[in-house]
Amino acid sequence: MSIDLETRGGGLLVISLNEPGRRNPVGHPVRQELVQILSQAERDVDVRAVVLTGKGGHFSSGGDIRDQGMCSIAQQRERFATVKDMIGRMVRFPKPLVVAVEGWAAGAGFGLAMACPLVVASRGAMFVAGFTRVGVIPDMGLLATLPARVGPAKARRIIMSNRKITADEALASGLVDALADEGQAVEMACALALEEAEVAPLPRQYIADWFARDVDAALEYERQLQPILLNSADAAEGRSAFFEKRTPHFKGC
Repeated sequence: MSIDLETRGGGLLVISLNEPGRRNPVGHPVRQELVQILSQAERDVDVRAVVLTGKGGHFSSGGDIRDQGMCSIAQQRERFATVKDMIGRMVRFPKPLVVAVEGWAAGAGFGLAMACPLVVASRGAMFVAGFTRVGVIPDMGLLATLPARVGPAKARRIIMSNRKITADEALASGLVDALADEGQAVEMACALALEEAEVAPLPRQYIADWFARDVDAALEYERQLQPILLNSADAAEGRSAFFEKRTPHFKGC
C-alpha cells in the first residue's frame, strides 16, 4: 500500500505515506488516494484530528518523476485538478491537520508539508524546493504557503537557490512550528493535533478559509502553467539529468 492509516485514541487519524524504499514519492495515484482519505476524514465524526507523515525515516522525496512524461496539456491539467483538490482540502481542513517530518521533505513533498497548518519536524529533517532543477515551477500551493510562513523575499530565495534548509534554520525562519528529537516527530504532532482539537470547530473553519485565499490563486496558476512546463524541452532535460545524475543544461524552451 502506498498509504497506511492508523487510528489512535482521542479520535486521531495518522496518515502515513508508505513507499519507504523510494522515500515516499507523491505521484498521481497517491494524490488521488489522499483526496479520498481526506474527504472521508472530513465527514467522519469519529475523527477529531489528523497527522500526516511518511514511513521509513523520510517524509517525501517529492513528485514521482516517473509520472512526469509527456502528456497532452489537457491531460496534465486534469492531473493538476487533483492537486488543486488535495491541497485545497488540506488548507481548508475543518479539523486539526499536523504534518510530522522526519528526514527529507523535498520538492512536492516540501509543498505537501507546507500545506499543513501546523508543521512538526525532527531535528534531522531537511527541506529543499528543487523544482527549478527539473525545469518547472513550484506546485502543491508552495508559491503561496511558503511566503506565508517565511515572507516573500526569503521564499523566493529558497525556491530559486534550491538550497537545503536544516531543521534548526526551518524553526528559526518560521518554516516549521516545533522541533522534536529524531524519531519523535509523529508523537509530538499527535499531541499537538489533539490539543488543537479542543478549539471550537466553527471559528477554525472560517480562519482556515481566510488564510486559504492566496493558496487558491497559486493552485489555479500552477494548474494552468505547470502542464506547459512539464511538456517543455527544459523539463525533459531536467528529468534526463535527474536519472543520469548530472547537471542539467537548460535552453529556456
